[in-house]
Amino acid sequence: MKSAVLALALFTVSGAAQAQDSDYAWSVETPKDAEAALRYGLHDTDDQPIAFTCVRGSGQVRVSADIAKRLGVERVGETWVDKSGVRAPWPMSVAVASEGATLTLRGVGHPNDITDGTLVLAEFSTRAPLVAAFRKTGVISLSAAGDSVKPPPAPKGAVRKFLGACK
Repeated sequence: MKSAVLALALFTVSGAAQAQDSDYAWSVETPKDAEAALRYGLHDTDDQPIAFTCVRGSGQVRVSADIAKRLGVERVGETWVDKSGVRAPWPMSVAVASEGATLTLRGVGHPNDITDGTLVLAEFSTRAPLVAAFRKTGVISLSAAGDSVKPPPAPKGAVRKFLGACK
């Protein structure tokens, strides 16, 4: 009996988690007179675990991702500091990967008071081998500070549309 109740509870929690995940989706915006964006998140909210933006035709892509790890441990006035006493933003190594292609970038982390985690920012060129892999597969992940963001694959058409605007 206990195992049946436990199995039902796990099924219910698993179903709730899947329902929440299903609310997240990829979206692409490529207006002629503003920045292009490819985002994974909840529609019409700031809840975006990972987002890519670019100035049209710049050849540069900015990535922002929300990692769960909180680097800020104490607030000093208006600024957060990490466990070493370093004020935000915190320099960090950021790895972005897609199907065997990986870029290691210089990035920065900012405290995210909304999620209680850290907002990671980095930038890369549209000429990087990672971009070709992302265009081909729609698969992308970001790792920083020992934490990762791994959304489901983006629709290939949306990736191509976004990257086409960035080149």
